[in-house]
Amino acid sequence: MNEFAPESLRAGCKINISLRIVGKRADGYHELDSVFCPVRCPADKLHLGMGQGQGLHLRFSGLGAKGIDCQHNTVSKAYAAFSAATGYAPPLHLHVEKAIPSGAGLGGGSSDAASLLLWLNKHAPQALPPAALAAVALRIGADVPFFLYNRPCRVRGIGEQLLPCTVEALYGKSLVLLCPPVHVATALAYQAWDALPQKKSCAKNLTTSQNGAKHTNSCGDYLVNDFERAIFPQYPQLAALKQSLLQQGAYAAVMSGSGSSIAGFFASQAKAEAAAQSFADVNVFLQHDFLVGV
Repeated sequence: MNEFAPESLRAGCKINISLRIVGKRADGYHELDSVFCPVRCPADKLHLGMGQGQGLHLRFSGLGAKGIDCQHNTVSKAYAAFSAATGYAPPLHLHVEKAIPSGAGLGGGSSDAASLLLWLNKHAPQALPPAALAAVALRIGADVPFFLYNRPCRVRGIGEQLLPCTVEALYGKSLVLLCPPVHVATALAYQAWDALPQKKSCAKNLTTSQNGAKHTNSCGDYLVNDFERAIFPQYPQLAALKQSLLQQGAYAAVMSGSGSSIAGFFASQAKAEAAAQSFADVNVFLQHDFLVGV
């Protein structure tokens, strides 16, 4: 087996700039129509090195590490799934430094899994083609395929249908991402949505060009999250954070995924910086031109 040099990977997160719940399948999974954007911060770090013996030797540190089962998590699933698909299972020491909060709608665990899949595919004697690697990713979790691409995508179905897209209205804008100390379990969020008396999506149809690329050029086409109707009544502090971003000059704000993070978009860098400094008791991440490089 070929040896490899120690390496560190950076696994960023994502925000949903739109999220519509469009149906529920017979197997219980909900179908979505969403637009995901990769975000550079917060980010986890994966430190990989040659191990001894066989298999994956995994440990976690940092934010929420004590609550992660080292035997059953997205990273261990990624290693097992890739090994099953390819037969490549190098002896690997992996240390994951967590900085992306769980239960925040940012996809940290999915990002870690995708980062490992890409690394394994790079080092495997025979790499999987993109479609096959995406199929492996989907077996780990619905959001994992997106993180293989690292660019804005329209995501449909349960995450298996991805189409790279443009988000022209957000280029050059500043992002203020608020991560309060609130953990929203995805399963409970879907239960809350299912319990709503009126579950029809409140978002408009997403516009699509003739070649299939989805464009987001007006606020009416995006920056709406159906989960807010189910989550905000249970967590009014999240609704208050969104309102505060709007009052401080954000031209739009939206909850990411099933919560609890709130993204605010600013045309003015000065207003974004002032807003970022005004929040206490929440983790705040400020990024100017946040789509540059993705």
